[in-house]
Formats: sequence, C-alpha cells, structure tokens
Amino acid sequence: MISRRRRDYSSTTGRVSEVRFKRAAEALGFDVAKSSKGSDIHHHIDFHMTMGNKTWSVDVKGNNLPDEIWCEFKNVHGRDGWMRGRASIIAFEMPEEGGFCVVNRDKLLEWCNENISDVLVDSKDMAYKKKYTRANRKDVVTKIYLDDLRSIESFRVWKYRTA
Repeated sequence: MISRRRRDYSSTTGRVSEVRFKRAAEALGFDVAKSSKGSDIHHHIDFHMTMGNKTWSVDVKGNNLPDEIWCEFKNVHGRDGWMRGRASIIAFEMPEEGGFCVVNRDKLLEWCNENISDVLVDSKDMAYKKKYTRANRKDVVTKIYLDDLRSIESFRVWKYRTA
C-alpha cells in the first residue's frame, strides 16, 4: 500500500508539473483548460488544449528520474493504465531537457507493443523493456529511457516558459 506521505508528495509534485506544463503550452500559443476530476481519474486526461480549430487532450507525467520513463499498462487496481487512456498526448516533465518531452499516446503505445517483451519481471532493476509488477499489486509497467522516447516520430520538447 502506498503511504500517505508518498501519496501527498506525488500529488504535490504532480500539481507543480501541471502548472509548468500549462505555462509551457500557453507560451507556444495553445489555449489550455484543466480537465474535470472525472476525466483525470478515469480517462487519464489532465488538460484539454486548443489551437485554432484543433483540440488535444494531455496527460502530464512529472516526478521522473533523469533519463527514466515508466509507462503504465495497468494501474494498481488492475485497470487500464494511462497508456490505454484517452489522452491524445503524453507530456513527460524532464528537467534535464529544459521542459517536457511530448509524444502522441497512440504512437507511444504502438512503440511499447513492438518493443516491450511480454516477459514479466519482479525487480525494477530488470524492468527495462520488460513488464514489471510489484508484489501484491495489480499494476503492470515498463521502464524505457529518453533515447527510446526520442525514436518515436511524434517526439517533441516543449521548453519551460522563460518569461
């Protein structure tokens, strides 16, 4: 079970990442609106963005270790994880890149389906390009690196707003 302290920490850092993302997207000219709590929880959508007559939904991922990205197939309840959510874009906060690494969620899922082994491991040290689950949990995740993300055609870096 996740501790209250860890949950509070994750919630706080997630909110900070969301504020940074909103500012970065607005600096690029997007209109950005926070999603409903229901969309956030059930559909893995943090924001809706528009530019002209185009719209996108975004799931923001903060609290990443340098160069390390964890992709969620199933959440801790055994339900579809954010990779199978309804967001059109995933934005990973990567301070070492000076902002957010942004990819199309469908393209990321496609990449993972092609490159992640169905081998299930029980150690996060062995989770690179393998499916990992924690003891007594129902989640299934995998670890990839920033260079893996860069290989996806839709990959972009959105810099932090500087002014």
